[in-house]
Amino acid sequence: MAKKVVVVRVGEKITQIVHMENVANNPTVFGCVRVPTPEGSVSEGMIINEVEIAKRIEKACLEKGIHTKDVIFTVASAKIASRETVIPAVAKNKMDAVVMAKVADLFPVDVDKYIFTYKVQGSDYQDKDQGKVRNVRIFAAPSDLIESYYKLAEEAEMNVISVEGDGNSIFQIMSRQVKNSVSMCIQINRDSTLVNVVTSNEMLLQRVIPYGVSVFTDAMIQEPVFGVDDYEKAYKVLSSQRVLVHSMNAANPSGDFSTAKRIEITNNGEYLVSNIARVIEYYNSKYKDREIQNVICVGVGCSIAGIHELLSSELSVEVTTPTELEGVRFNKKIVIDAAILQYLNCFGSVFSPLNFVPKSMALRNARKGSLTGALAIFAGLVLVSLVLSGFSIIELMTASSNHDELQARKNALAPVEDQYNELTDVENQYNIMSNIKTYTNSNNNHFHELIDKLSEMVPKSFKIQSIQSDEDAVTMSASCNDRLSSLSLTQIQMNKVDNIKDVTIKEVAETEDENTGRRQYNYTLTFKYKNVNAITDTNASQGVQ
Repeated sequence: MAKKVVVVRVGEKITQIVHMENVANNPTVFGCVRVPTPEGSVSEGMIINEVEIAKRIEKACLEKGIHTKDVIFTVASAKIASRETVIPAVAKNKMDAVVMAKVADLFPVDVDKYIFTYKVQGSDYQDKDQGKVRNVRIFAAPSDLIESYYKLAEEAEMNVISVEGDGNSIFQIMSRQVKNSVSMCIQINRDSTLVNVVTSNEMLLQRVIPYGVSVFTDAMIQEPVFGVDDYEKAYKVLSSQRVLVHSMNAANPSGDFSTAKRIEITNNGEYLVSNIARVIEYYNSKYKDREIQNVICVGVGCSIAGIHELLSSELSVEVTTPTELEGVRFNKKIVIDAAILQYLNCFGSVFSPLNFVPKSMALRNARKGSLTGALAIFAGLVLVSLVLSGFSIIELMTASSNHDELQARKNALAPVEDQYNELTDVENQYNIMSNIKTYTNSNNNHFHELIDKLSEMVPKSFKIQSIQSDEDAVTMSASCNDRLSSLSLTQIQMNKVDNIKDVTIKEVAETEDENTGRRQYNYTLTFKYKNVNAITDTNASQGVQ
């Protein structure tokens, strides 16, 4: 019988728990449950109050009759970053060293404070310059983030099987849905949206968009006509009634009040939809010969009435939600609907998890493995000695046993010494590169990454006229013809970027475009740098609830 496991995904508002088989081939799902996450217990995926969360998990498992103590945590955090690179097609036992040699160039961070892991993408192929190579996606997670989940497991008296990343788990489950095609999966969560373009064995593109269902619910809460005062009530109305209209900026020739309010709520999703469109445009420019063949909508957002029609209209491609789920089984016949699709990230965590392991634990495991091997060699030699004792003189047996033991230990440690020397050399190279980066690093070195990050937040019509930048601050002269209220939302979103602060928009001037006659706003946008070493990763592999 396959071993069972509890998969737990702790979001800032909701904690999801799935009881299922821990196998890579068609695991059976026995049950799913979601409970509210204690207020203030999670920050950007990091567990802050493991005691209260552990109580919620233990209570939920007890009420559902779940006695399994093995757990896989699926981490939803934008702090987990990823980069794709190409390495030589080396043997499996040399992969770690080759991948780690790439880390310093790909992640401008203090490597001692991060945990790194990787996944091979696709199959090996021949490169005209490098010979046989393979694509690898490397993931980086802050050590304290991963350690917080081990503390949670200890508090809940559970055994950690693996710590998985949100982005990889959704790739694992979605890759089993697409067969040989290229598919886009849009996972609309409460406060963010995770967009993946995948094949059956490769993640071609992954982006996190900082807008989710809340772009609609927040607007409804502010409108008394909808009669809702919190997210849950607004979401229930969105799911049960047709609030959204079929497209952005829809016409209302009769001036109907109800239709006008529905159009207003729909238009509030402009940033969400336009950012998804930008991801498609970027993908099409990068992979011109690998056309997206279907688009799937999952997550809590897929149950919003009218969301499929809205996305299909604005993206000019049919958007659907699966009615069947490949790769997993259920212990009873159920309908694949929005409620089940909320747990996709948990379902995908058992197939091939990233397995982030704290460095202290990895070191203990390595020492334990070495000791176990030495004891096994010793036990074998003792057994041989006992057999030979009947045919040899005791003194000769003892000398021979000592000789054999020492020789076996020498032989066993020989490859370890070679590997140690090799890794020591690699470590010295890391330190040299790290020192070089420390002395040459500056805020402006990361300016292009910052611009890419900001491009996901600004209005679609946003244009930069000029930029002035130094080591402390950036001043931009920009224009857009979106609603004036969009500038405030832009300022709020930019203040959430990790390595900038004090975002201000001033000197706003309204003009009229000579060609279109539309209103145009010209303004000055300024911000200051906070931190040169912060990771800003538009390729972040994780979605945030």
